[in-house]
Amino acid sequence: MALLDKLFTSLNSNKGPTSSRVVGIDVGSSSIKVVEVQERNSVLTLTTYGEIQLGPYDNLGVGQTSILDATKEQSALVDVLRESAVKAKVATFAMPLASSFVTTMTIKAGQKEDISPRVRIEARKYIPVQLSEVTLDWAEIETHSEVSKTARDILLAAIQNDSLKRFNNLMEFVNLKDTPTEIECFSSIRAVYDSDVKNVAVIDLGASYSRLYISNDGLLQRMHRVRAGGKQVTDVLAKEMDSSFQDAEFMKRTINNGDDNYDIVKKAYSSVYDRPLHEFRQVIEEYEARTGEKVKLVYICGSSSLFPGAAKQIKEALGREVILTNPFKKVAYPAFMEDTITELGPTFTTALGAALRQFE
Repeated sequence: MALLDKLFTSLNSNKGPTSSRVVGIDVGSSSIKVVEVQERNSVLTLTTYGEIQLGPYDNLGVGQTSILDATKEQSALVDVLRESAVKAKVATFAMPLASSFVTTMTIKAGQKEDISPRVRIEARKYIPVQLSEVTLDWAEIETHSEVSKTARDILLAAIQNDSLKRFNNLMEFVNLKDTPTEIECFSSIRAVYDSDVKNVAVIDLGASYSRLYISNDGLLQRMHRVRAGGKQVTDVLAKEMDSSFQDAEFMKRTINNGDDNYDIVKKAYSSVYDRPLHEFRQVIEEYEARTGEKVKLVYICGSSSLFPGAAKQIKEALGREVILTNPFKKVAYPAFMEDTITELGPTFTTALGAALRQFE
């Protein structure tokens, strides 16, 4: 089986860490998040973490999405690394899905046939740009269904070369040269991976997009992305409340069960996420039907997962157990930080997963 060692590594890799201190970097559409991890006496330990909003760098408010020019993006990364007191000289960068492409394809072939020469040819049918414009890698997805005897499922992963160059320049600007890059879905799966649970789904509720990842034994099997996120929730809420975006964003971030406006916020969430959750359920059920594997557990992460009613809404929509991610359980940290870490953990899932790559 081909390993996607250009873009991400297997959870079963024996590659050792390149440094005892590593920072994972997650550049999203509304914020940049960093998590620094250090190996101390063979124990992975959280040393620092931080988040900075991108909206203010583009004269927008907190929670607004923005595509910054190179200079502003560099300033934002410098600021979050400085304010978080990151000391690591080694990093892993989680490439946004918006700058990459992940899909699965099926090639009709027997189990012993060498399909390597055919993958790149078939990939042209699935990747919407010229292959010369992307860095491409692939891996075979192992299934145990009857279909697998006559067909092979392939996971394709590609990153736009222009985006790769842009983010490499960004890393070099902060003196993090030769930074390995992987697509964010692989970082998120790594952060929640538990060898005791074979088939799981991860739903990442970001600012601009909602993403579903299905993994088997820690390896991505299916991915589905829908343009629906926290910004749209705030837009709906602002319209419903006849308020500014900033006031609506503040309400969304601070609302609790029992608050006077809880039902209004819940309605805004439902109006944005009902359709994506329906699509996610269809993708999960199609995967189950094709592979014969059941997905009983769903992890949720991302900024919108912090809404008090999110887990219940998703559980009802998918008909499966739903758990709010706590990726920091994979590292040690001071006991007094327990409540803060548990509360913030879901928003740092990708950044922590990226940092953990170096310690596989």
